[in-house]
Amino acid sequence: MSTAQEWTPPQLRPEHELTAMIEHVTANGYSSNKHDGYDKGLLAALHWAVGRTEQPPVSKTQLGRPVNGTDAKREQYRAYEAMKGGIAEPELREVVQEKGGRYVTGVENTLAWAIGGDALWAPWET
Repeated sequence: MSTAQEWTPPQLRPEHELTAMIEHVTANGYSSNKHDGYDKGLLAALHWAVGRTEQPPVSKTQLGRPVNGTDAKREQYRAYEAMKGGIAEPELREVVQEKGGRYVTGVENTLAWAIGGDALWAPWET
């Protein structure tokens, strides 16, 4: 007999880690080309996750409350859809057209990291 595992919602990393990443990227950059959009996507995702901006980095729906892990996972998936292009809703494809594919990739990688994934590394994790 198998036992079903209970679903656990994703949790955001502690705010001090998210803030430390903002400070590091602001001071040093993250990608090899700071101007290709990746760093901008990374920072947009982090600023949204810690509540410095209300507008999500890819979707248009503001929450009106603090971001939680499930919200970050949902926005990460929206960024993933936008990265794939053809399967994305028109509003997500517009983000890629306006801000670029590297921006959307930065958002997706960052939000995956923010909920515990290994899409990025932080300076203190190496």
